[in-house]
Amino acid sequence: MSMEESERVLRDGRYICSRILGEGAMGRTYLATDQSSGAEVAVKALYPSRLATIKDLELFEREAAILKRLDHPQIPAYIDAFHEGQGESVCYFLVQTYVEGETLRAMLDRGHRFDEASLLAFARKLLEPLEYIHNCTPQVIHRDIKPANIIVQDNVPTLVDFGAVREVVRLTMGGGSTIIGTFGYMPPEQLMGRALAATDLYAVGITLLECLTRRRPTDLHGEDARRMIEALNTSDNLKRFLQRLSTPALKDRYESCAQALADLERLTQGQALVHAQSIEQTIAVREKEEARELARATGANISIGFVGLALLAIVMGALALFLMIQALANTFDSLMFAVGVISLFGAAIPFVQMVQRYAHDAWAAPGPQWLKSRGVFRCVTERRELDPHGREYSWWYLEFDFRTASGTFKAEFQVPASPEGDHMIEGLSFDVYYPAGKPEQFEAQDFTLPGFDANTFCPFDNTVKHTPA
Repeated sequence: MSMEESERVLRDGRYICSRILGEGAMGRTYLATDQSSGAEVAVKALYPSRLATIKDLELFEREAAILKRLDHPQIPAYIDAFHEGQGESVCYFLVQTYVEGETLRAMLDRGHRFDEASLLAFARKLLEPLEYIHNCTPQVIHRDIKPANIIVQDNVPTLVDFGAVREVVRLTMGGGSTIIGTFGYMPPEQLMGRALAATDLYAVGITLLECLTRRRPTDLHGEDARRMIEALNTSDNLKRFLQRLSTPALKDRYESCAQALADLERLTQGQALVHAQSIEQTIAVREKEEARELARATGANISIGFVGLALLAIVMGALALFLMIQALANTFDSLMFAVGVISLFGAAIPFVQMVQRYAHDAWAAPGPQWLKSRGVFRCVTERRELDPHGREYSWWYLEFDFRTASGTFKAEFQVPASPEGDHMIEGLSFDVYYPAGKPEQFEAQDFTLPGFDANTFCPFDNTVKHTPA
């Protein structure tokens, strides 16, 4: 019986295709009616004549095998798999439940906007089926999360396309491994042929970022996603959540959907993001260790120069002493004696200055478990106090604040006199280190203030007055 391509009858009349839902590089997806149940189904057709390699057929068969053992309301259910025809005309079919709705890609293209509340609800629903497949045994990694593979119905996303009939990047690597995914949504480890639960989470993060910005990853032209997140008009905790999903570095990303969902729940309740904070602390410790290693390497180079200059100073001092002794022994020439003394002091002065500077530059960041922030000066205030003898005197306080994981922490430095140009201090920033959970024990790295002698107080003192914001 001759029929149009969109009205094919399959499986001895069990499936009657009514229209084409979509078409990819290797086949088509039809909307069909299952005559045995009367339900509408989606039928994926794979045409071997369009395959670039035998690997594509293996992926199709893998998708059928995976779907057969999955059972989740947000994943199309497996119904049937078969092939028809022989030789070059053979065609493979995969039948699943039909999911009505619109792809997220289509929603974004027609201008749909997400605010923070709707994005958080959508993210939770998107992570739920992902957590389910990640917890399967053996574990299932989707590897191609993107707006085109998410169908939305009544604000509930459904994950589709688990390996077949899709236009994806396939780059054959050494040893016969294959990269599967879509550029822009693939983290670095996936480009190297490695796929983990965190790999899917990266794609979720990029997808959520696209929901907020409506900019495709391929349109960013190398822009850093981190900078885009920082520029978002959202809460800081949402930015931190997105950073931990979409950071390229695998070790700085959420490890599992369970971690992401736990922080997402806390985010919606206005609580601290426990897992994000743990990752950030690990990053801070690592960065300080790297800075310490750099300081050691730099210090070694400084030490070599220090020793060289010290030797030069010693030689100059010895020469001056020799000239002085020679003058005393020969003629007791007072002029030569004076020159020798001046030369000796002239060699000693830069030596002392060099020692002071070397000690000043030897400041290192505190030990592990300390976090780094940026202190920002806000104002200078004067307060009058009485000494033990009842005499009144003034103290000036440089007020500043810095951000911690739990909010903004206010603190101040006490100085004996008002700095000149105090109107120029507001907004100046400097590095602040503090132990996790104890911002009151902060240490501030050295800084300079306009018209102010920083030697009149100790910027490393962590006993200054402080109050939480």
